[in-house]
This record gives sequence, structure tokens and C-alpha cells, in this order.
Amino acid sequence: MKATILTFSSHWNIEINVRYVQVADTNRKLVVLFPGKNYSCEKPTLHYAGLAARECGYDILALEYGYQAARADLEYREIPKVIEDCEQAVRQLIGNYEEIVFISKSLGTVVAGEVHRKLGAGAAIRHIYLTPIPDSLPYIHETRAVVVYGTKDDLFPTELASRLKVSNRLQVVAIPGANHGLETERAEESLEILRELTVIYKDVLREAELRP
Repeated sequence: MKATILTFSSHWNIEINVRYVQVADTNRKLVVLFPGKNYSCEKPTLHYAGLAARECGYDILALEYGYQAARADLEYREIPKVIEDCEQAVRQLIGNYEEIVFISKSLGTVVAGEVHRKLGAGAAIRHIYLTPIPDSLPYIHETRAVVVYGTKDDLFPTELASRLKVSNRLQVVAIPGANHGLETERAEESLEILRELTVIYKDVLREAELRP
């Protein structure tokens, strides 16, 4: 296994540091982690996504956003700049892989969906959308995906969740009592949610691997 830091320019006039983990030199499977607005890839749900990916034999690209590197606030109008930066990073690596899974959190679900759009319909990418936001819905319905949300998530209330139509392309998992961080007020329950998430990650990654 080899871990390196790749650097890319950003719209915030600062270099983005992207962690790239290769489990083997000739690997053809990649997981890309898209963080939330204030939720880095080192935080629990994405950290365990990375561990599950490595265990399932996937290389890992853990993204960072330009405003995060610059320690700046993000304005809504700047989201397209975040998307452009991430597309640049993903494009430089994606051609080396045949099996690709995007795992995204909150704002990252919008970024991942739009990056997929920009890569084109021919890009064979599966998604795990963690705690999506209202702007994520169009992307969810365009992609092959699993959506995970908490029933106590104020940013994704029940009326939005009810608009997700389960199909052979879309699986929806509701975590009872979980908030936008996919946690509850009880430590033991939050740890159990992480265990459940890890099972979901592995199921999706292994299904992608076995799909003809």
C-alpha cells in the first residue's frame, strides 16, 4: 500500500492537498470521498468509508475543498468553484480505473453528483450519498445509488425523503433518530450507526466488484 499527497490548484489561490491511497500498483477500483461543508474526510462516517474501501481492495482519493484549505467561509455562489476544483482532481486519476464509487456527505453529495454529470453519462460510477441536502435530489435520481439519512436530520426532513423513489437503481436507508452527522445523543447508539454504515459500505463495494 502506498499513500501520497497530491496537490492541485484551487479557485481560492491556495493548493488543495488530496490524500491518495493505492492498495496495489495495478488496481482498477477507486473510491472517491467527497467531504461535507464543515465535515472533512477524517471525520467518522467518511473515515470508516475509507477503511471499508481499503479492506475491499479499492484505492482511495480523499478530497479537500479549496475554501477548507484556505480556512475561509463558503458562500453559496462559490459552490461551482468547489465543483470545478474537484472535477480537476478526479479527472487526473479516473482514467486509470474501471470500477468507481463516489461516497459523499452533505454538501459533498451535490459536488459528487455534479462532478459525475461533468464526467459524462459514460462514466460508470456508483454513489453512496450520506445525509443529502435538498439540492442533491436531481443527482440522486440520475445515478445508481444508496442514500443514507437520519430521521432527525433537519436538513433532510421526512417530506424530502418521501420524494426518493426506491428502485433497482436506488436504495434508501433511514437511520432512526440520527441527526445530520448520523449520530444521536448516545455514544453507544452512534457507534452502532457507524457499524451499520460500515456494513452498507462493504455491501455496495462488493456488489460493484461482483457486478458483470
